[in-house]
Amino acid sequence: MHKMESESTAEHELLAWVKKLVWLSTAILTVMAVLLIALVALLIPKLERAVSTTERVEARFQSFADEVQPVVGAGAGKAVEAITQMDANDCLKPRPTAPTKLYRAIGERAKRFLDRDKADPKD
Repeated sequence: MHKMESESTAEHELLAWVKKLVWLSTAILTVMAVLLIALVALLIPKLERAVSTTERVEARFQSFADEVQPVVGAGAGKAVEAITQMDANDCLKPRPTAPTKLYRAIGERAKRFLDRDKADPKD
């Protein structure tokens, strides 16, 4: 009989402990939900400000682009004309047939590196 009483007492203690654990878990979840709702409520005005700031900046960039676009377009037209004229003038110039000093220097340097690599093979 004593054994039954101790088992019953242990079951009651375990049941009481489980009830406390469930109550504590419920309390923690409730507090977390309240904190989450408060956090969202506090962040909504900041998000609204961020959106309005983004919209204002976007509107400024658009007005700037509207003012600058005709100027850039005209400048681009002039640049294309200038490049076309330079290309036309460049095509009229005679091209040298003999290699220039630069080509010779490049060839000599390449030959030096090739000779050095032939003299010192790395296997």
